[in-house]
This record gives sequence, structure tokens and C-alpha cells, in this order.
Amino acid sequence: MVQRTSPIGISEKFYFPPATKPLMAKRLVTAVFLAALMILLSTNSLLVDQGTQTETEILSDEIRLESISSNSPGQVLGHIDTHDTLSIGRQFACAVTENSSVVCWGRTDYGQTGIGTSGSQAYHNMTYVDALNGMGIVEVSAHLDHACGLTSQGAVYCWGSNQNGQIGNGQVGGNVLVPTQALLPQGVVAKSLSQGPSAHTCIISTDGDLYCWGNNNRGQVGNGQICFDWNGAVLYTNPCYNGQFGILTPELIAMPSGVAVTSVSVGGEHTCATGTDGGVYCWGSDMNCRVTGGDTVSADPITEAPGCGYWWLSDTPRKLAMSNPEVTISDVGNLSFVQAVNGWVFSCAMTDTGSGICWGANTESQQGIGNNSNEPFAVVPTMIQGPPGESMTSMSATTAQACAMYDLTGAHCWGDNWAGNTGDYNGSNDVTCNYQNGAGGGGNINCQDRSAPHQVHTGGNYMAVVMGAANACGLDSSNDIHCWGAYAWNNVNQSYHQIWWGTRVPELMQLPGTAKIALDDLDSDGDGLNSPFDLWPEGCPSGWYQDAPNSCAEAPAGYYAEEGLPWNLVICPSGTFQPDGGQSSCIDSSPGYHVPDEGAYSQTICPAGSYQPNSGSSNCILADPGHMVETPGKTFQSPCTVGRYSSTPGATSCMRASPGFYVDSTSAAEQTPCPPGSYSSMEGSVSCSSTSPGQYTSANASTMPELCSQGSYQPDAASSSCILAPAGHYVSSVGATSFQPCLSGEYQPLEGSTDCEVTLPGYYTSGAGSVEAVPCQPGSYQANSRADMCVFAIPGSYVSNEAAVEYTICSVGTFQPNQGSSGCMVVEAGHYAIGEGAQNQIACPVTTYQPMTGQTSCIDVEAGHYTNQMGSSEQVPCEPGTYQPMVKTTSCRDSPAGHFVPGSGATEFMACVVGTYQPISASSSCIEADEGHFVDSTSQLSQKPCEKGAYQPSQGSSECLSADKGHFVDAIAATEQTPCPPGTYQALQGQSSCTFTSTNFFTSESGSVDQTPCPPGQHQPLTSQTECVEKPDEGGLLPALGLNAALLAMVAAAMGIRSKRED
Repeated sequence: MVQRTSPIGISEKFYFPPATKPLMAKRLVTAVFLAALMILLSTNSLLVDQGTQTETEILSDEIRLESISSNSPGQVLGHIDTHDTLSIGRQFACAVTENSSVVCWGRTDYGQTGIGTSGSQAYHNMTYVDALNGMGIVEVSAHLDHACGLTSQGAVYCWGSNQNGQIGNGQVGGNVLVPTQALLPQGVVAKSLSQGPSAHTCIISTDGDLYCWGNNNRGQVGNGQICFDWNGAVLYTNPCYNGQFGILTPELIAMPSGVAVTSVSVGGEHTCATGTDGGVYCWGSDMNCRVTGGDTVSADPITEAPGCGYWWLSDTPRKLAMSNPEVTISDVGNLSFVQAVNGWVFSCAMTDTGSGICWGANTESQQGIGNNSNEPFAVVPTMIQGPPGESMTSMSATTAQACAMYDLTGAHCWGDNWAGNTGDYNGSNDVTCNYQNGAGGGGNINCQDRSAPHQVHTGGNYMAVVMGAANACGLDSSNDIHCWGAYAWNNVNQSYHQIWWGTRVPELMQLPGTAKIALDDLDSDGDGLNSPFDLWPEGCPSGWYQDAPNSCAEAPAGYYAEEGLPWNLVICPSGTFQPDGGQSSCIDSSPGYHVPDEGAYSQTICPAGSYQPNSGSSNCILADPGHMVETPGKTFQSPCTVGRYSSTPGATSCMRASPGFYVDSTSAAEQTPCPPGSYSSMEGSVSCSSTSPGQYTSANASTMPELCSQGSYQPDAASSSCILAPAGHYVSSVGATSFQPCLSGEYQPLEGSTDCEVTLPGYYTSGAGSVEAVPCQPGSYQANSRADMCVFAIPGSYVSNEAAVEYTICSVGTFQPNQGSSGCMVVEAGHYAIGEGAQNQIACPVTTYQPMTGQTSCIDVEAGHYTNQMGSSEQVPCEPGTYQPMVKTTSCRDSPAGHFVPGSGATEFMACVVGTYQPISASSSCIEADEGHFVDSTSQLSQKPCEKGAYQPSQGSSECLSADKGHFVDAIAATEQTPCPPGTYQALQGQSSCTFTSTNFFTSESGSVDQTPCPPGQHQPLTSQTECVEKPDEGGLLPALGLNAALLAMVAAAMGIRSKRED
């Protein structure tokens, strides 16, 4: 073993096979080059760096979520179907808690714990990576000096050393102290992170594609480039950009066509992956055959190094063939690999049967094959010597040691055991393992390497085991972490930093608060098979069913597969079908089709006579009566059109209506006979033909019409019989549509006749259609036969009898202005006529009248009367209010104003008498003077009002009355007088007011004609008083009171008088 520093400044352990072995490089130039390179290597350790203890404690609160229920908790590092929640890098580690937070601990020289701190040999206990809180982290990967986290949304965040672009953010150099998103190509969603001691990074996408970036000095990225420039001379035809050693952003790695990646592991300078074809693919540096596994390959075209040499480089994935004759594994052609894990200079893979195979360096028993030889049989793929009868379920590898989980006894480890890294305490050996190289690690003193898997002390309690560069850790069923190995940098117990020894016994790591580490469910589909051995970890794909344990088969035609446990195969029920395999459902039969049986590959078309409007039907529907389905595959039945019918279900056509029948609507289930008056002579009639005029049918379902016989007719169509010619008419031919009327001068009293009769003199028929001869009516006559009319008597004559053959002249006093009269009219009153044969009477002229009939002259109008129109039968008397002194007048005269005419027929007017008046003319009476008025002469036009001091209570007066003594009238047109109130009097007649009493006088009653003096002993100093008062003593209050009382009385009297006037 030679320790040296690589060109990128990372402490590494390189393992070389002996030079004498067939797989060593034998060309001189290669040997010289390797020797020179070894001289340049430093002695800095890859495993444990020495430095002063600078523990940094960064606390964070833990919000614990409820544990996720798992069927089979665990993890399979780097595998696409599981999430890695614990990962150990070089002297640091990270884990995902149950609430998707991330805790890291150990060294953070390069900021590899993601807490924002770096510095020479800085380290700390478990601390939350706060920058990832809330991102939903589901997986972590701790590499050499950097780490990455995967979110539930498929984003990748990395932190730590970015010396070779391993952060993937497009930049290179320095340290990234807090998580930064890797720049995955647009649309790429990551599903799994790579694991391993590397300075490069890979992810598997949800599509199974592989993307890698970071250190590429040996082609380990696999993108077809090699980032190596020796002494300024570019050696490779496709070098990296900007002279860097790394690829700065994720790039797609080209796997063979059709092969998707199932797991990936990154080693020191190489990468391995498993594919869906069961193969293992590796690339990068082939030192110790870690890439080729000893397969025969051509020398490197640039370095001329042979296979298994440090400078044999592969810049793209190469499938491990295991073709070296030293390979002792049987039936290698049928091996199928499910997980790849890489150490620094060795590689391992797990088969789908639970076997482990390793190849590459074995100088420290890291292959677990029972020895530590680097002989050819060791560096080629060799079977790991696991516990007998057990199957491996997962693997983990690092620099020169590895671990695996076995199905019965749990965690086993092997390889370099310098600090108790394999956890191989057995109850009798040393608990503590001392080593001599101190900070450099290695140099076993009392704990020897383990050449085959050995059960970790209490390893049966672990659900997962992860090997790191200086220590290992296991996750138990309580989601707690137990670690063992080197105490350096608090990686084992978080309270002890020691670079000279470690422990074989796992120690519990104290998580922050109540945090627990998340554990993935290796049986997420619940079928009892764990990843990565479950070929269908997410259950059978859509359209596939579980035909046997760990086997899915495509659902055959006629069936479908359930979406979920137990992924049964289900036969398509009737009404559905499935022509294709690999389907998750059956197809409903289309409208017009049906599927009568289950398990059908196809749908069956509905035959003619049936239909199906719905999908998913198991039968077809027979056409209803009145309908048909002519062709197969119909979604509807067609109604029989007019003229056709269908009387039975399932008809494929509709029948034409028979002659004598019709169908006048759609969807008819029967035909209808033509009713009487109609017929149908053809098939398929939509209606019956009505008989034409002159024809008839008297029965149902007639096919032809009949003609009307002589003497009958039919004017209408659609008749069930013919009509006899009516009286006054005749029909002389058959098929007549009408009758012929008897002409003027003819008649026919009978129905159904074929001819007419002729009229006699005194009779006629006027116009066609007479049923009998008509006698000439009074006022007319006819002297001839076959007459179509009678002759009217001329004006001034008449015919009084019917059937006359001549007329008679009007006598004197009669007249007839009209022709065709049956008699003459007597001359009316107010008229006269002259002589015989008068045609008209003559109206009496104006101013004459005639009160009698049959007269030959008129009478003159008398005085007091008039006539104002001709033909008056009487004279009109003048109305009251008018008069007429003349004879033969046309009007009467109005009586003048102030006069009147009381009756009719007056020849003169009369004057209005005293006490009456009339303001208008043509009056029949005069108006009496109103109360309070008078008229004192005749022929007056108006009345006069009574003056003040006078009044008149009656109507029709010729004078007014003077107010009596003791009274007064203070207004004109008064109808009554007013008595003087107490305190006043009036000694005169005809006065308009009363007089106030004097001082020392009074009146105590109304209507006084005199004032009364105060009696002796009394006096009245005031006027208008109703009583006297006792005389007071001279002076004092009483005179004043009396005066005031007198004044009040005067006011009251005045108010009384005023009120009376107003009334």
C-alpha cells in the first residue's frame, strides 16, 4: 500500500497489485510515470486529519412529526427505489429526520455539514441544516468533503467543498457553506443520490437517466471527457473546459440504449452503476481492476496503460463482463445485479439473489472474500463469504472497508479494522482498538482486519448499516443511530475526540431534542418483497398483474389488471371488451355494439333489426313495433316513415300500406283502412285519395270510387254517397258534380228529377231553381205563360188579388206613387190630391193646414196660431209668453219685458201688476217681489230694496213697512226690524238705530220707546244703562267703582248693539 496526494490535493489511499502479477502495467514509460507520481504524493491522511479541537455547537429546535409507517424499514444506498436517510463521508455524517429536516455532525473544514461554518479542523455535534428546513428533504449523501440533499420534489441541494465543481451550481473553487441548488437540466427530476467517498456527484432521475458532475480527472463523471492536463500538454482529445479538473453542472451520462440506471455509487476516481438489464457498468480509473474487473481490454489509447492500471481510463460507462479466466463464480452470464457500491480502490455489487461480489484492491480484506490478497483471483470479481444460509439485502462501502445487511442476522462488516470500524466485538476481544498512525488513521495494533463479513455487535438490532471512512453507524428499529469505530471528531459518541483509538461496540448517538431518523420503507407496495429485490417496487405497472411472487405479467386481451394490491387479473365483464394486452381497464362497448359474454376481445355489432344507444351494453334492443333497424351497428331505431308500418318487434324494414289502406304518421305499428268517401289504389299510401266530385265510396278500404247516377250529384270530394237533385232542380247525366236549376218560367216540385215544368198565365218563376210556380202577388199581374216575372201595376193604379192578369186605376181622394201596389192610399191629413189616378198627394203649403184625410184642398191658419212648415195637419197655437194678432202667419211674437202671456193661442200680451216684475221677454208670468223688496207700479222690469229704517217680511209687496217705536232697521233690504236692547230706546218710527239712555236714566227691557228716570235715592252717572245704583257717600271709593261699573256697562251695551247689527 502506497499513500500519496493526488493532483487535486485530496488525501487518498491507492492500492496497486504487485508488479510481477499479470495484471500490472509492464511498459517502462508507465512504470516511470507512476514512480514519479508516488514521489509527489503527500502524507496527509484521507481518513482522519490531525488538528486542534475546535468544537462548534450550533443548536436548532426539532419539530418531530409522526413516524411514517413502514412494512420493512431500511435503506439501500444509491438505489433508485429507496431513500438513503443516513450517509457518512470522510469524518462527517448527515441524516434525515422524520420531519424531513437534515442533521449533520463531525468535521466541517469545507463547510461539509451545511451549517454555514468552516475552518481548519472545525467540527461539531449533531446540528440542523437550517437552510434545508421546509424543503421536504427525503435523502442525503455524504461524500468526501461535500454532501447533497434530495427534496420530495426532485430538486438537489449540495454544500461543502467545490474544488472540482462537485456542488453542481456552475461554479468551481472554494467552499459552499450552505446548501445551494444543483443546476439540473430543464425538466429533470432527481429520484436518487449517489453514495460513496468521492469528489464527484451523480443522481438518478425519475426517468432512470444518470446525471453526474464534479471531479473528472480520470473520466469518473462518464460524460466522454477527461479533465487532465499533464505539464501543459493536453493528453485527451476531448478535454474539459477552462483547464478545470471538474464538470461544473450535471450532465447526462450515456448508458446503452434501453438501459435505465437502478443504482449508482461514486468511488475515489471511478463510478459504478447497475442497470435495468441486470448489468454492472463502471468507468474512470481502472487501478486494481476496479473498473474492468480484469476483463481483457485494449491499452489506453493516450497513456498506453493496460487494463487494471492506474492510467487505464474509461470516460463512458462500460459493462462488466467478468470474462477473466481467474473468475471462479459460476454461471456469470446469468447474474443480475441490483446494487453497486464503491470503495476507494475497489468495487462491489449485490445480485438479485442476495449474493455479494467484489473486485479491485483487497490489500485490507475489503472484498470480504476470506483473505487480503491482491492476487489475480482477488482483484477479479469474487463472491463475498457471507454468513451461511443467509442472503444479503444491502451493501455499503467506503475507503477500504464495507458493510452489508443480511436477512437473518442483520449488520455485518469487513475490511480495514484499524479503529474497530467493523464493530466486531464478540464479548471476549478488546472493546477498544488502538492504531499507530494517529491522525493519519490505519496501522492496526490490537484489532486485525476482517477478511469476511462478521456480525456487528448487536448488529441484529439494525435495520440499516452505513460504513464511513473512519467509523460506521447502524439504524435500529427505534430510528436511533448507533456508531462505532474511530472516536475522532465526535463521530461516534459526540462527546469524545480521540485520534489514537476507537471502539468495536456501537454507541448511541444523541439526536437533538426528540428527533428520530427517518427510515425508508423497502416494501412500499406492501407485497412482502423488499427493494432492491422487488422487481416491481411500486407494484405492477398499469395494465400488468401479479402472476407469481415478484413477477408481473401483462394483462392479456379480454382482461384488465387492477391498479394496486393485489394487482389481480380481472376478466372483462359483459358489456365491455379489451382487444389489447397490458390494460388497466376494459372498454365499454360502443353504442351500436354489445358484448354478451365476459372476457371478450372485441365488441359485437348489433344485427339489423336491433340497436343499442348506450355504451357498455351486454345486449341489443329489438326495434319496437312501428320502427325498424335496416343495417347492423345502429345506435337508434328508425321510425317507419309515412306510408309504411311495422307490426312486430325486431323489424329490419317497414311494410308498405296495402291498397285501400294508408299510414299517415311515423312510427306506425299498423295500417289504417280508407274511410267511406276515400280510396287508395296503390301500395304505400300516406293518405287516402278523396273521391272526386260526382263520385263516392260507401265502404271502408275502397280501392276505386263509384259515379253518381242520373237525378243525383255530388259537388264535394271525399263523399260516401250522392245527393238527390233538390226540388227546383234536375240532373240529366251520370257522375254529375252539381244539379241544374229549372230556368225562369219553369219549376220542379220533386227531388231527384231529370227535367222541369212550365208556368201558366198569372204565374211566374223568377230565376233558376223554382220548386213551384209562383202566383203574381197583389200589385202585379202576368198575362202570359212561361213567364219569369210578373208586371207591376203602374203608379196611380193597383192590383188587389194574386195571380191577376191586369191592374185597376186609383179613385178620387186616393193616390199611388209607386208601381206594383196592391191598393191606393188615402190622401193624408195636411195633404190633398186632384182627380182619379193620382200618383201623388200634395202637402198643404205654409200658413195652411188640413186636419182631415182624403181631401182635395187646405185651410188657412187663424190669429193666435201659426204653421211654419208644409203638410201641416193642424195649426199650432202660440205658446205662453207669445201671441199673434194676425192670420196665416208662420210664427208668434214674444211678450216684451215687464209683460207676460199666461196661456197658449193668445192674440195679445198683459202688463205685470204692482208687487211683481219681469226682467225678460217671452214670459208666461211675472215674478213677485222678494222679502225686503217691493214693486210699486205695473210693467216693471225689476224690484226695489227696502231702505234703512224700513223692512218687508212678505213677498209680492208694493211697499215697505217703517220700523216701529222701540225698534230699528240698520240695513237695506231688511226682512225684519230689531228691538232696541236694554240701555237704549227709540221714541220714533222708521229709524235705523236706537238712542242710548241719558245719565240718571235707564231701560231694563228690549224694545223700549222711552228711557226711565232713576227712582228716588238712586242715580246713574253713565249713559246706556239698564239700571240705577244707590247714591254713594260723597267722595271715597264707591264713586270710582260706580263710574267704572258704568263704563263697563256702556261697553257691554255697545258690544251688544254691534253684535245685534252684525246678526
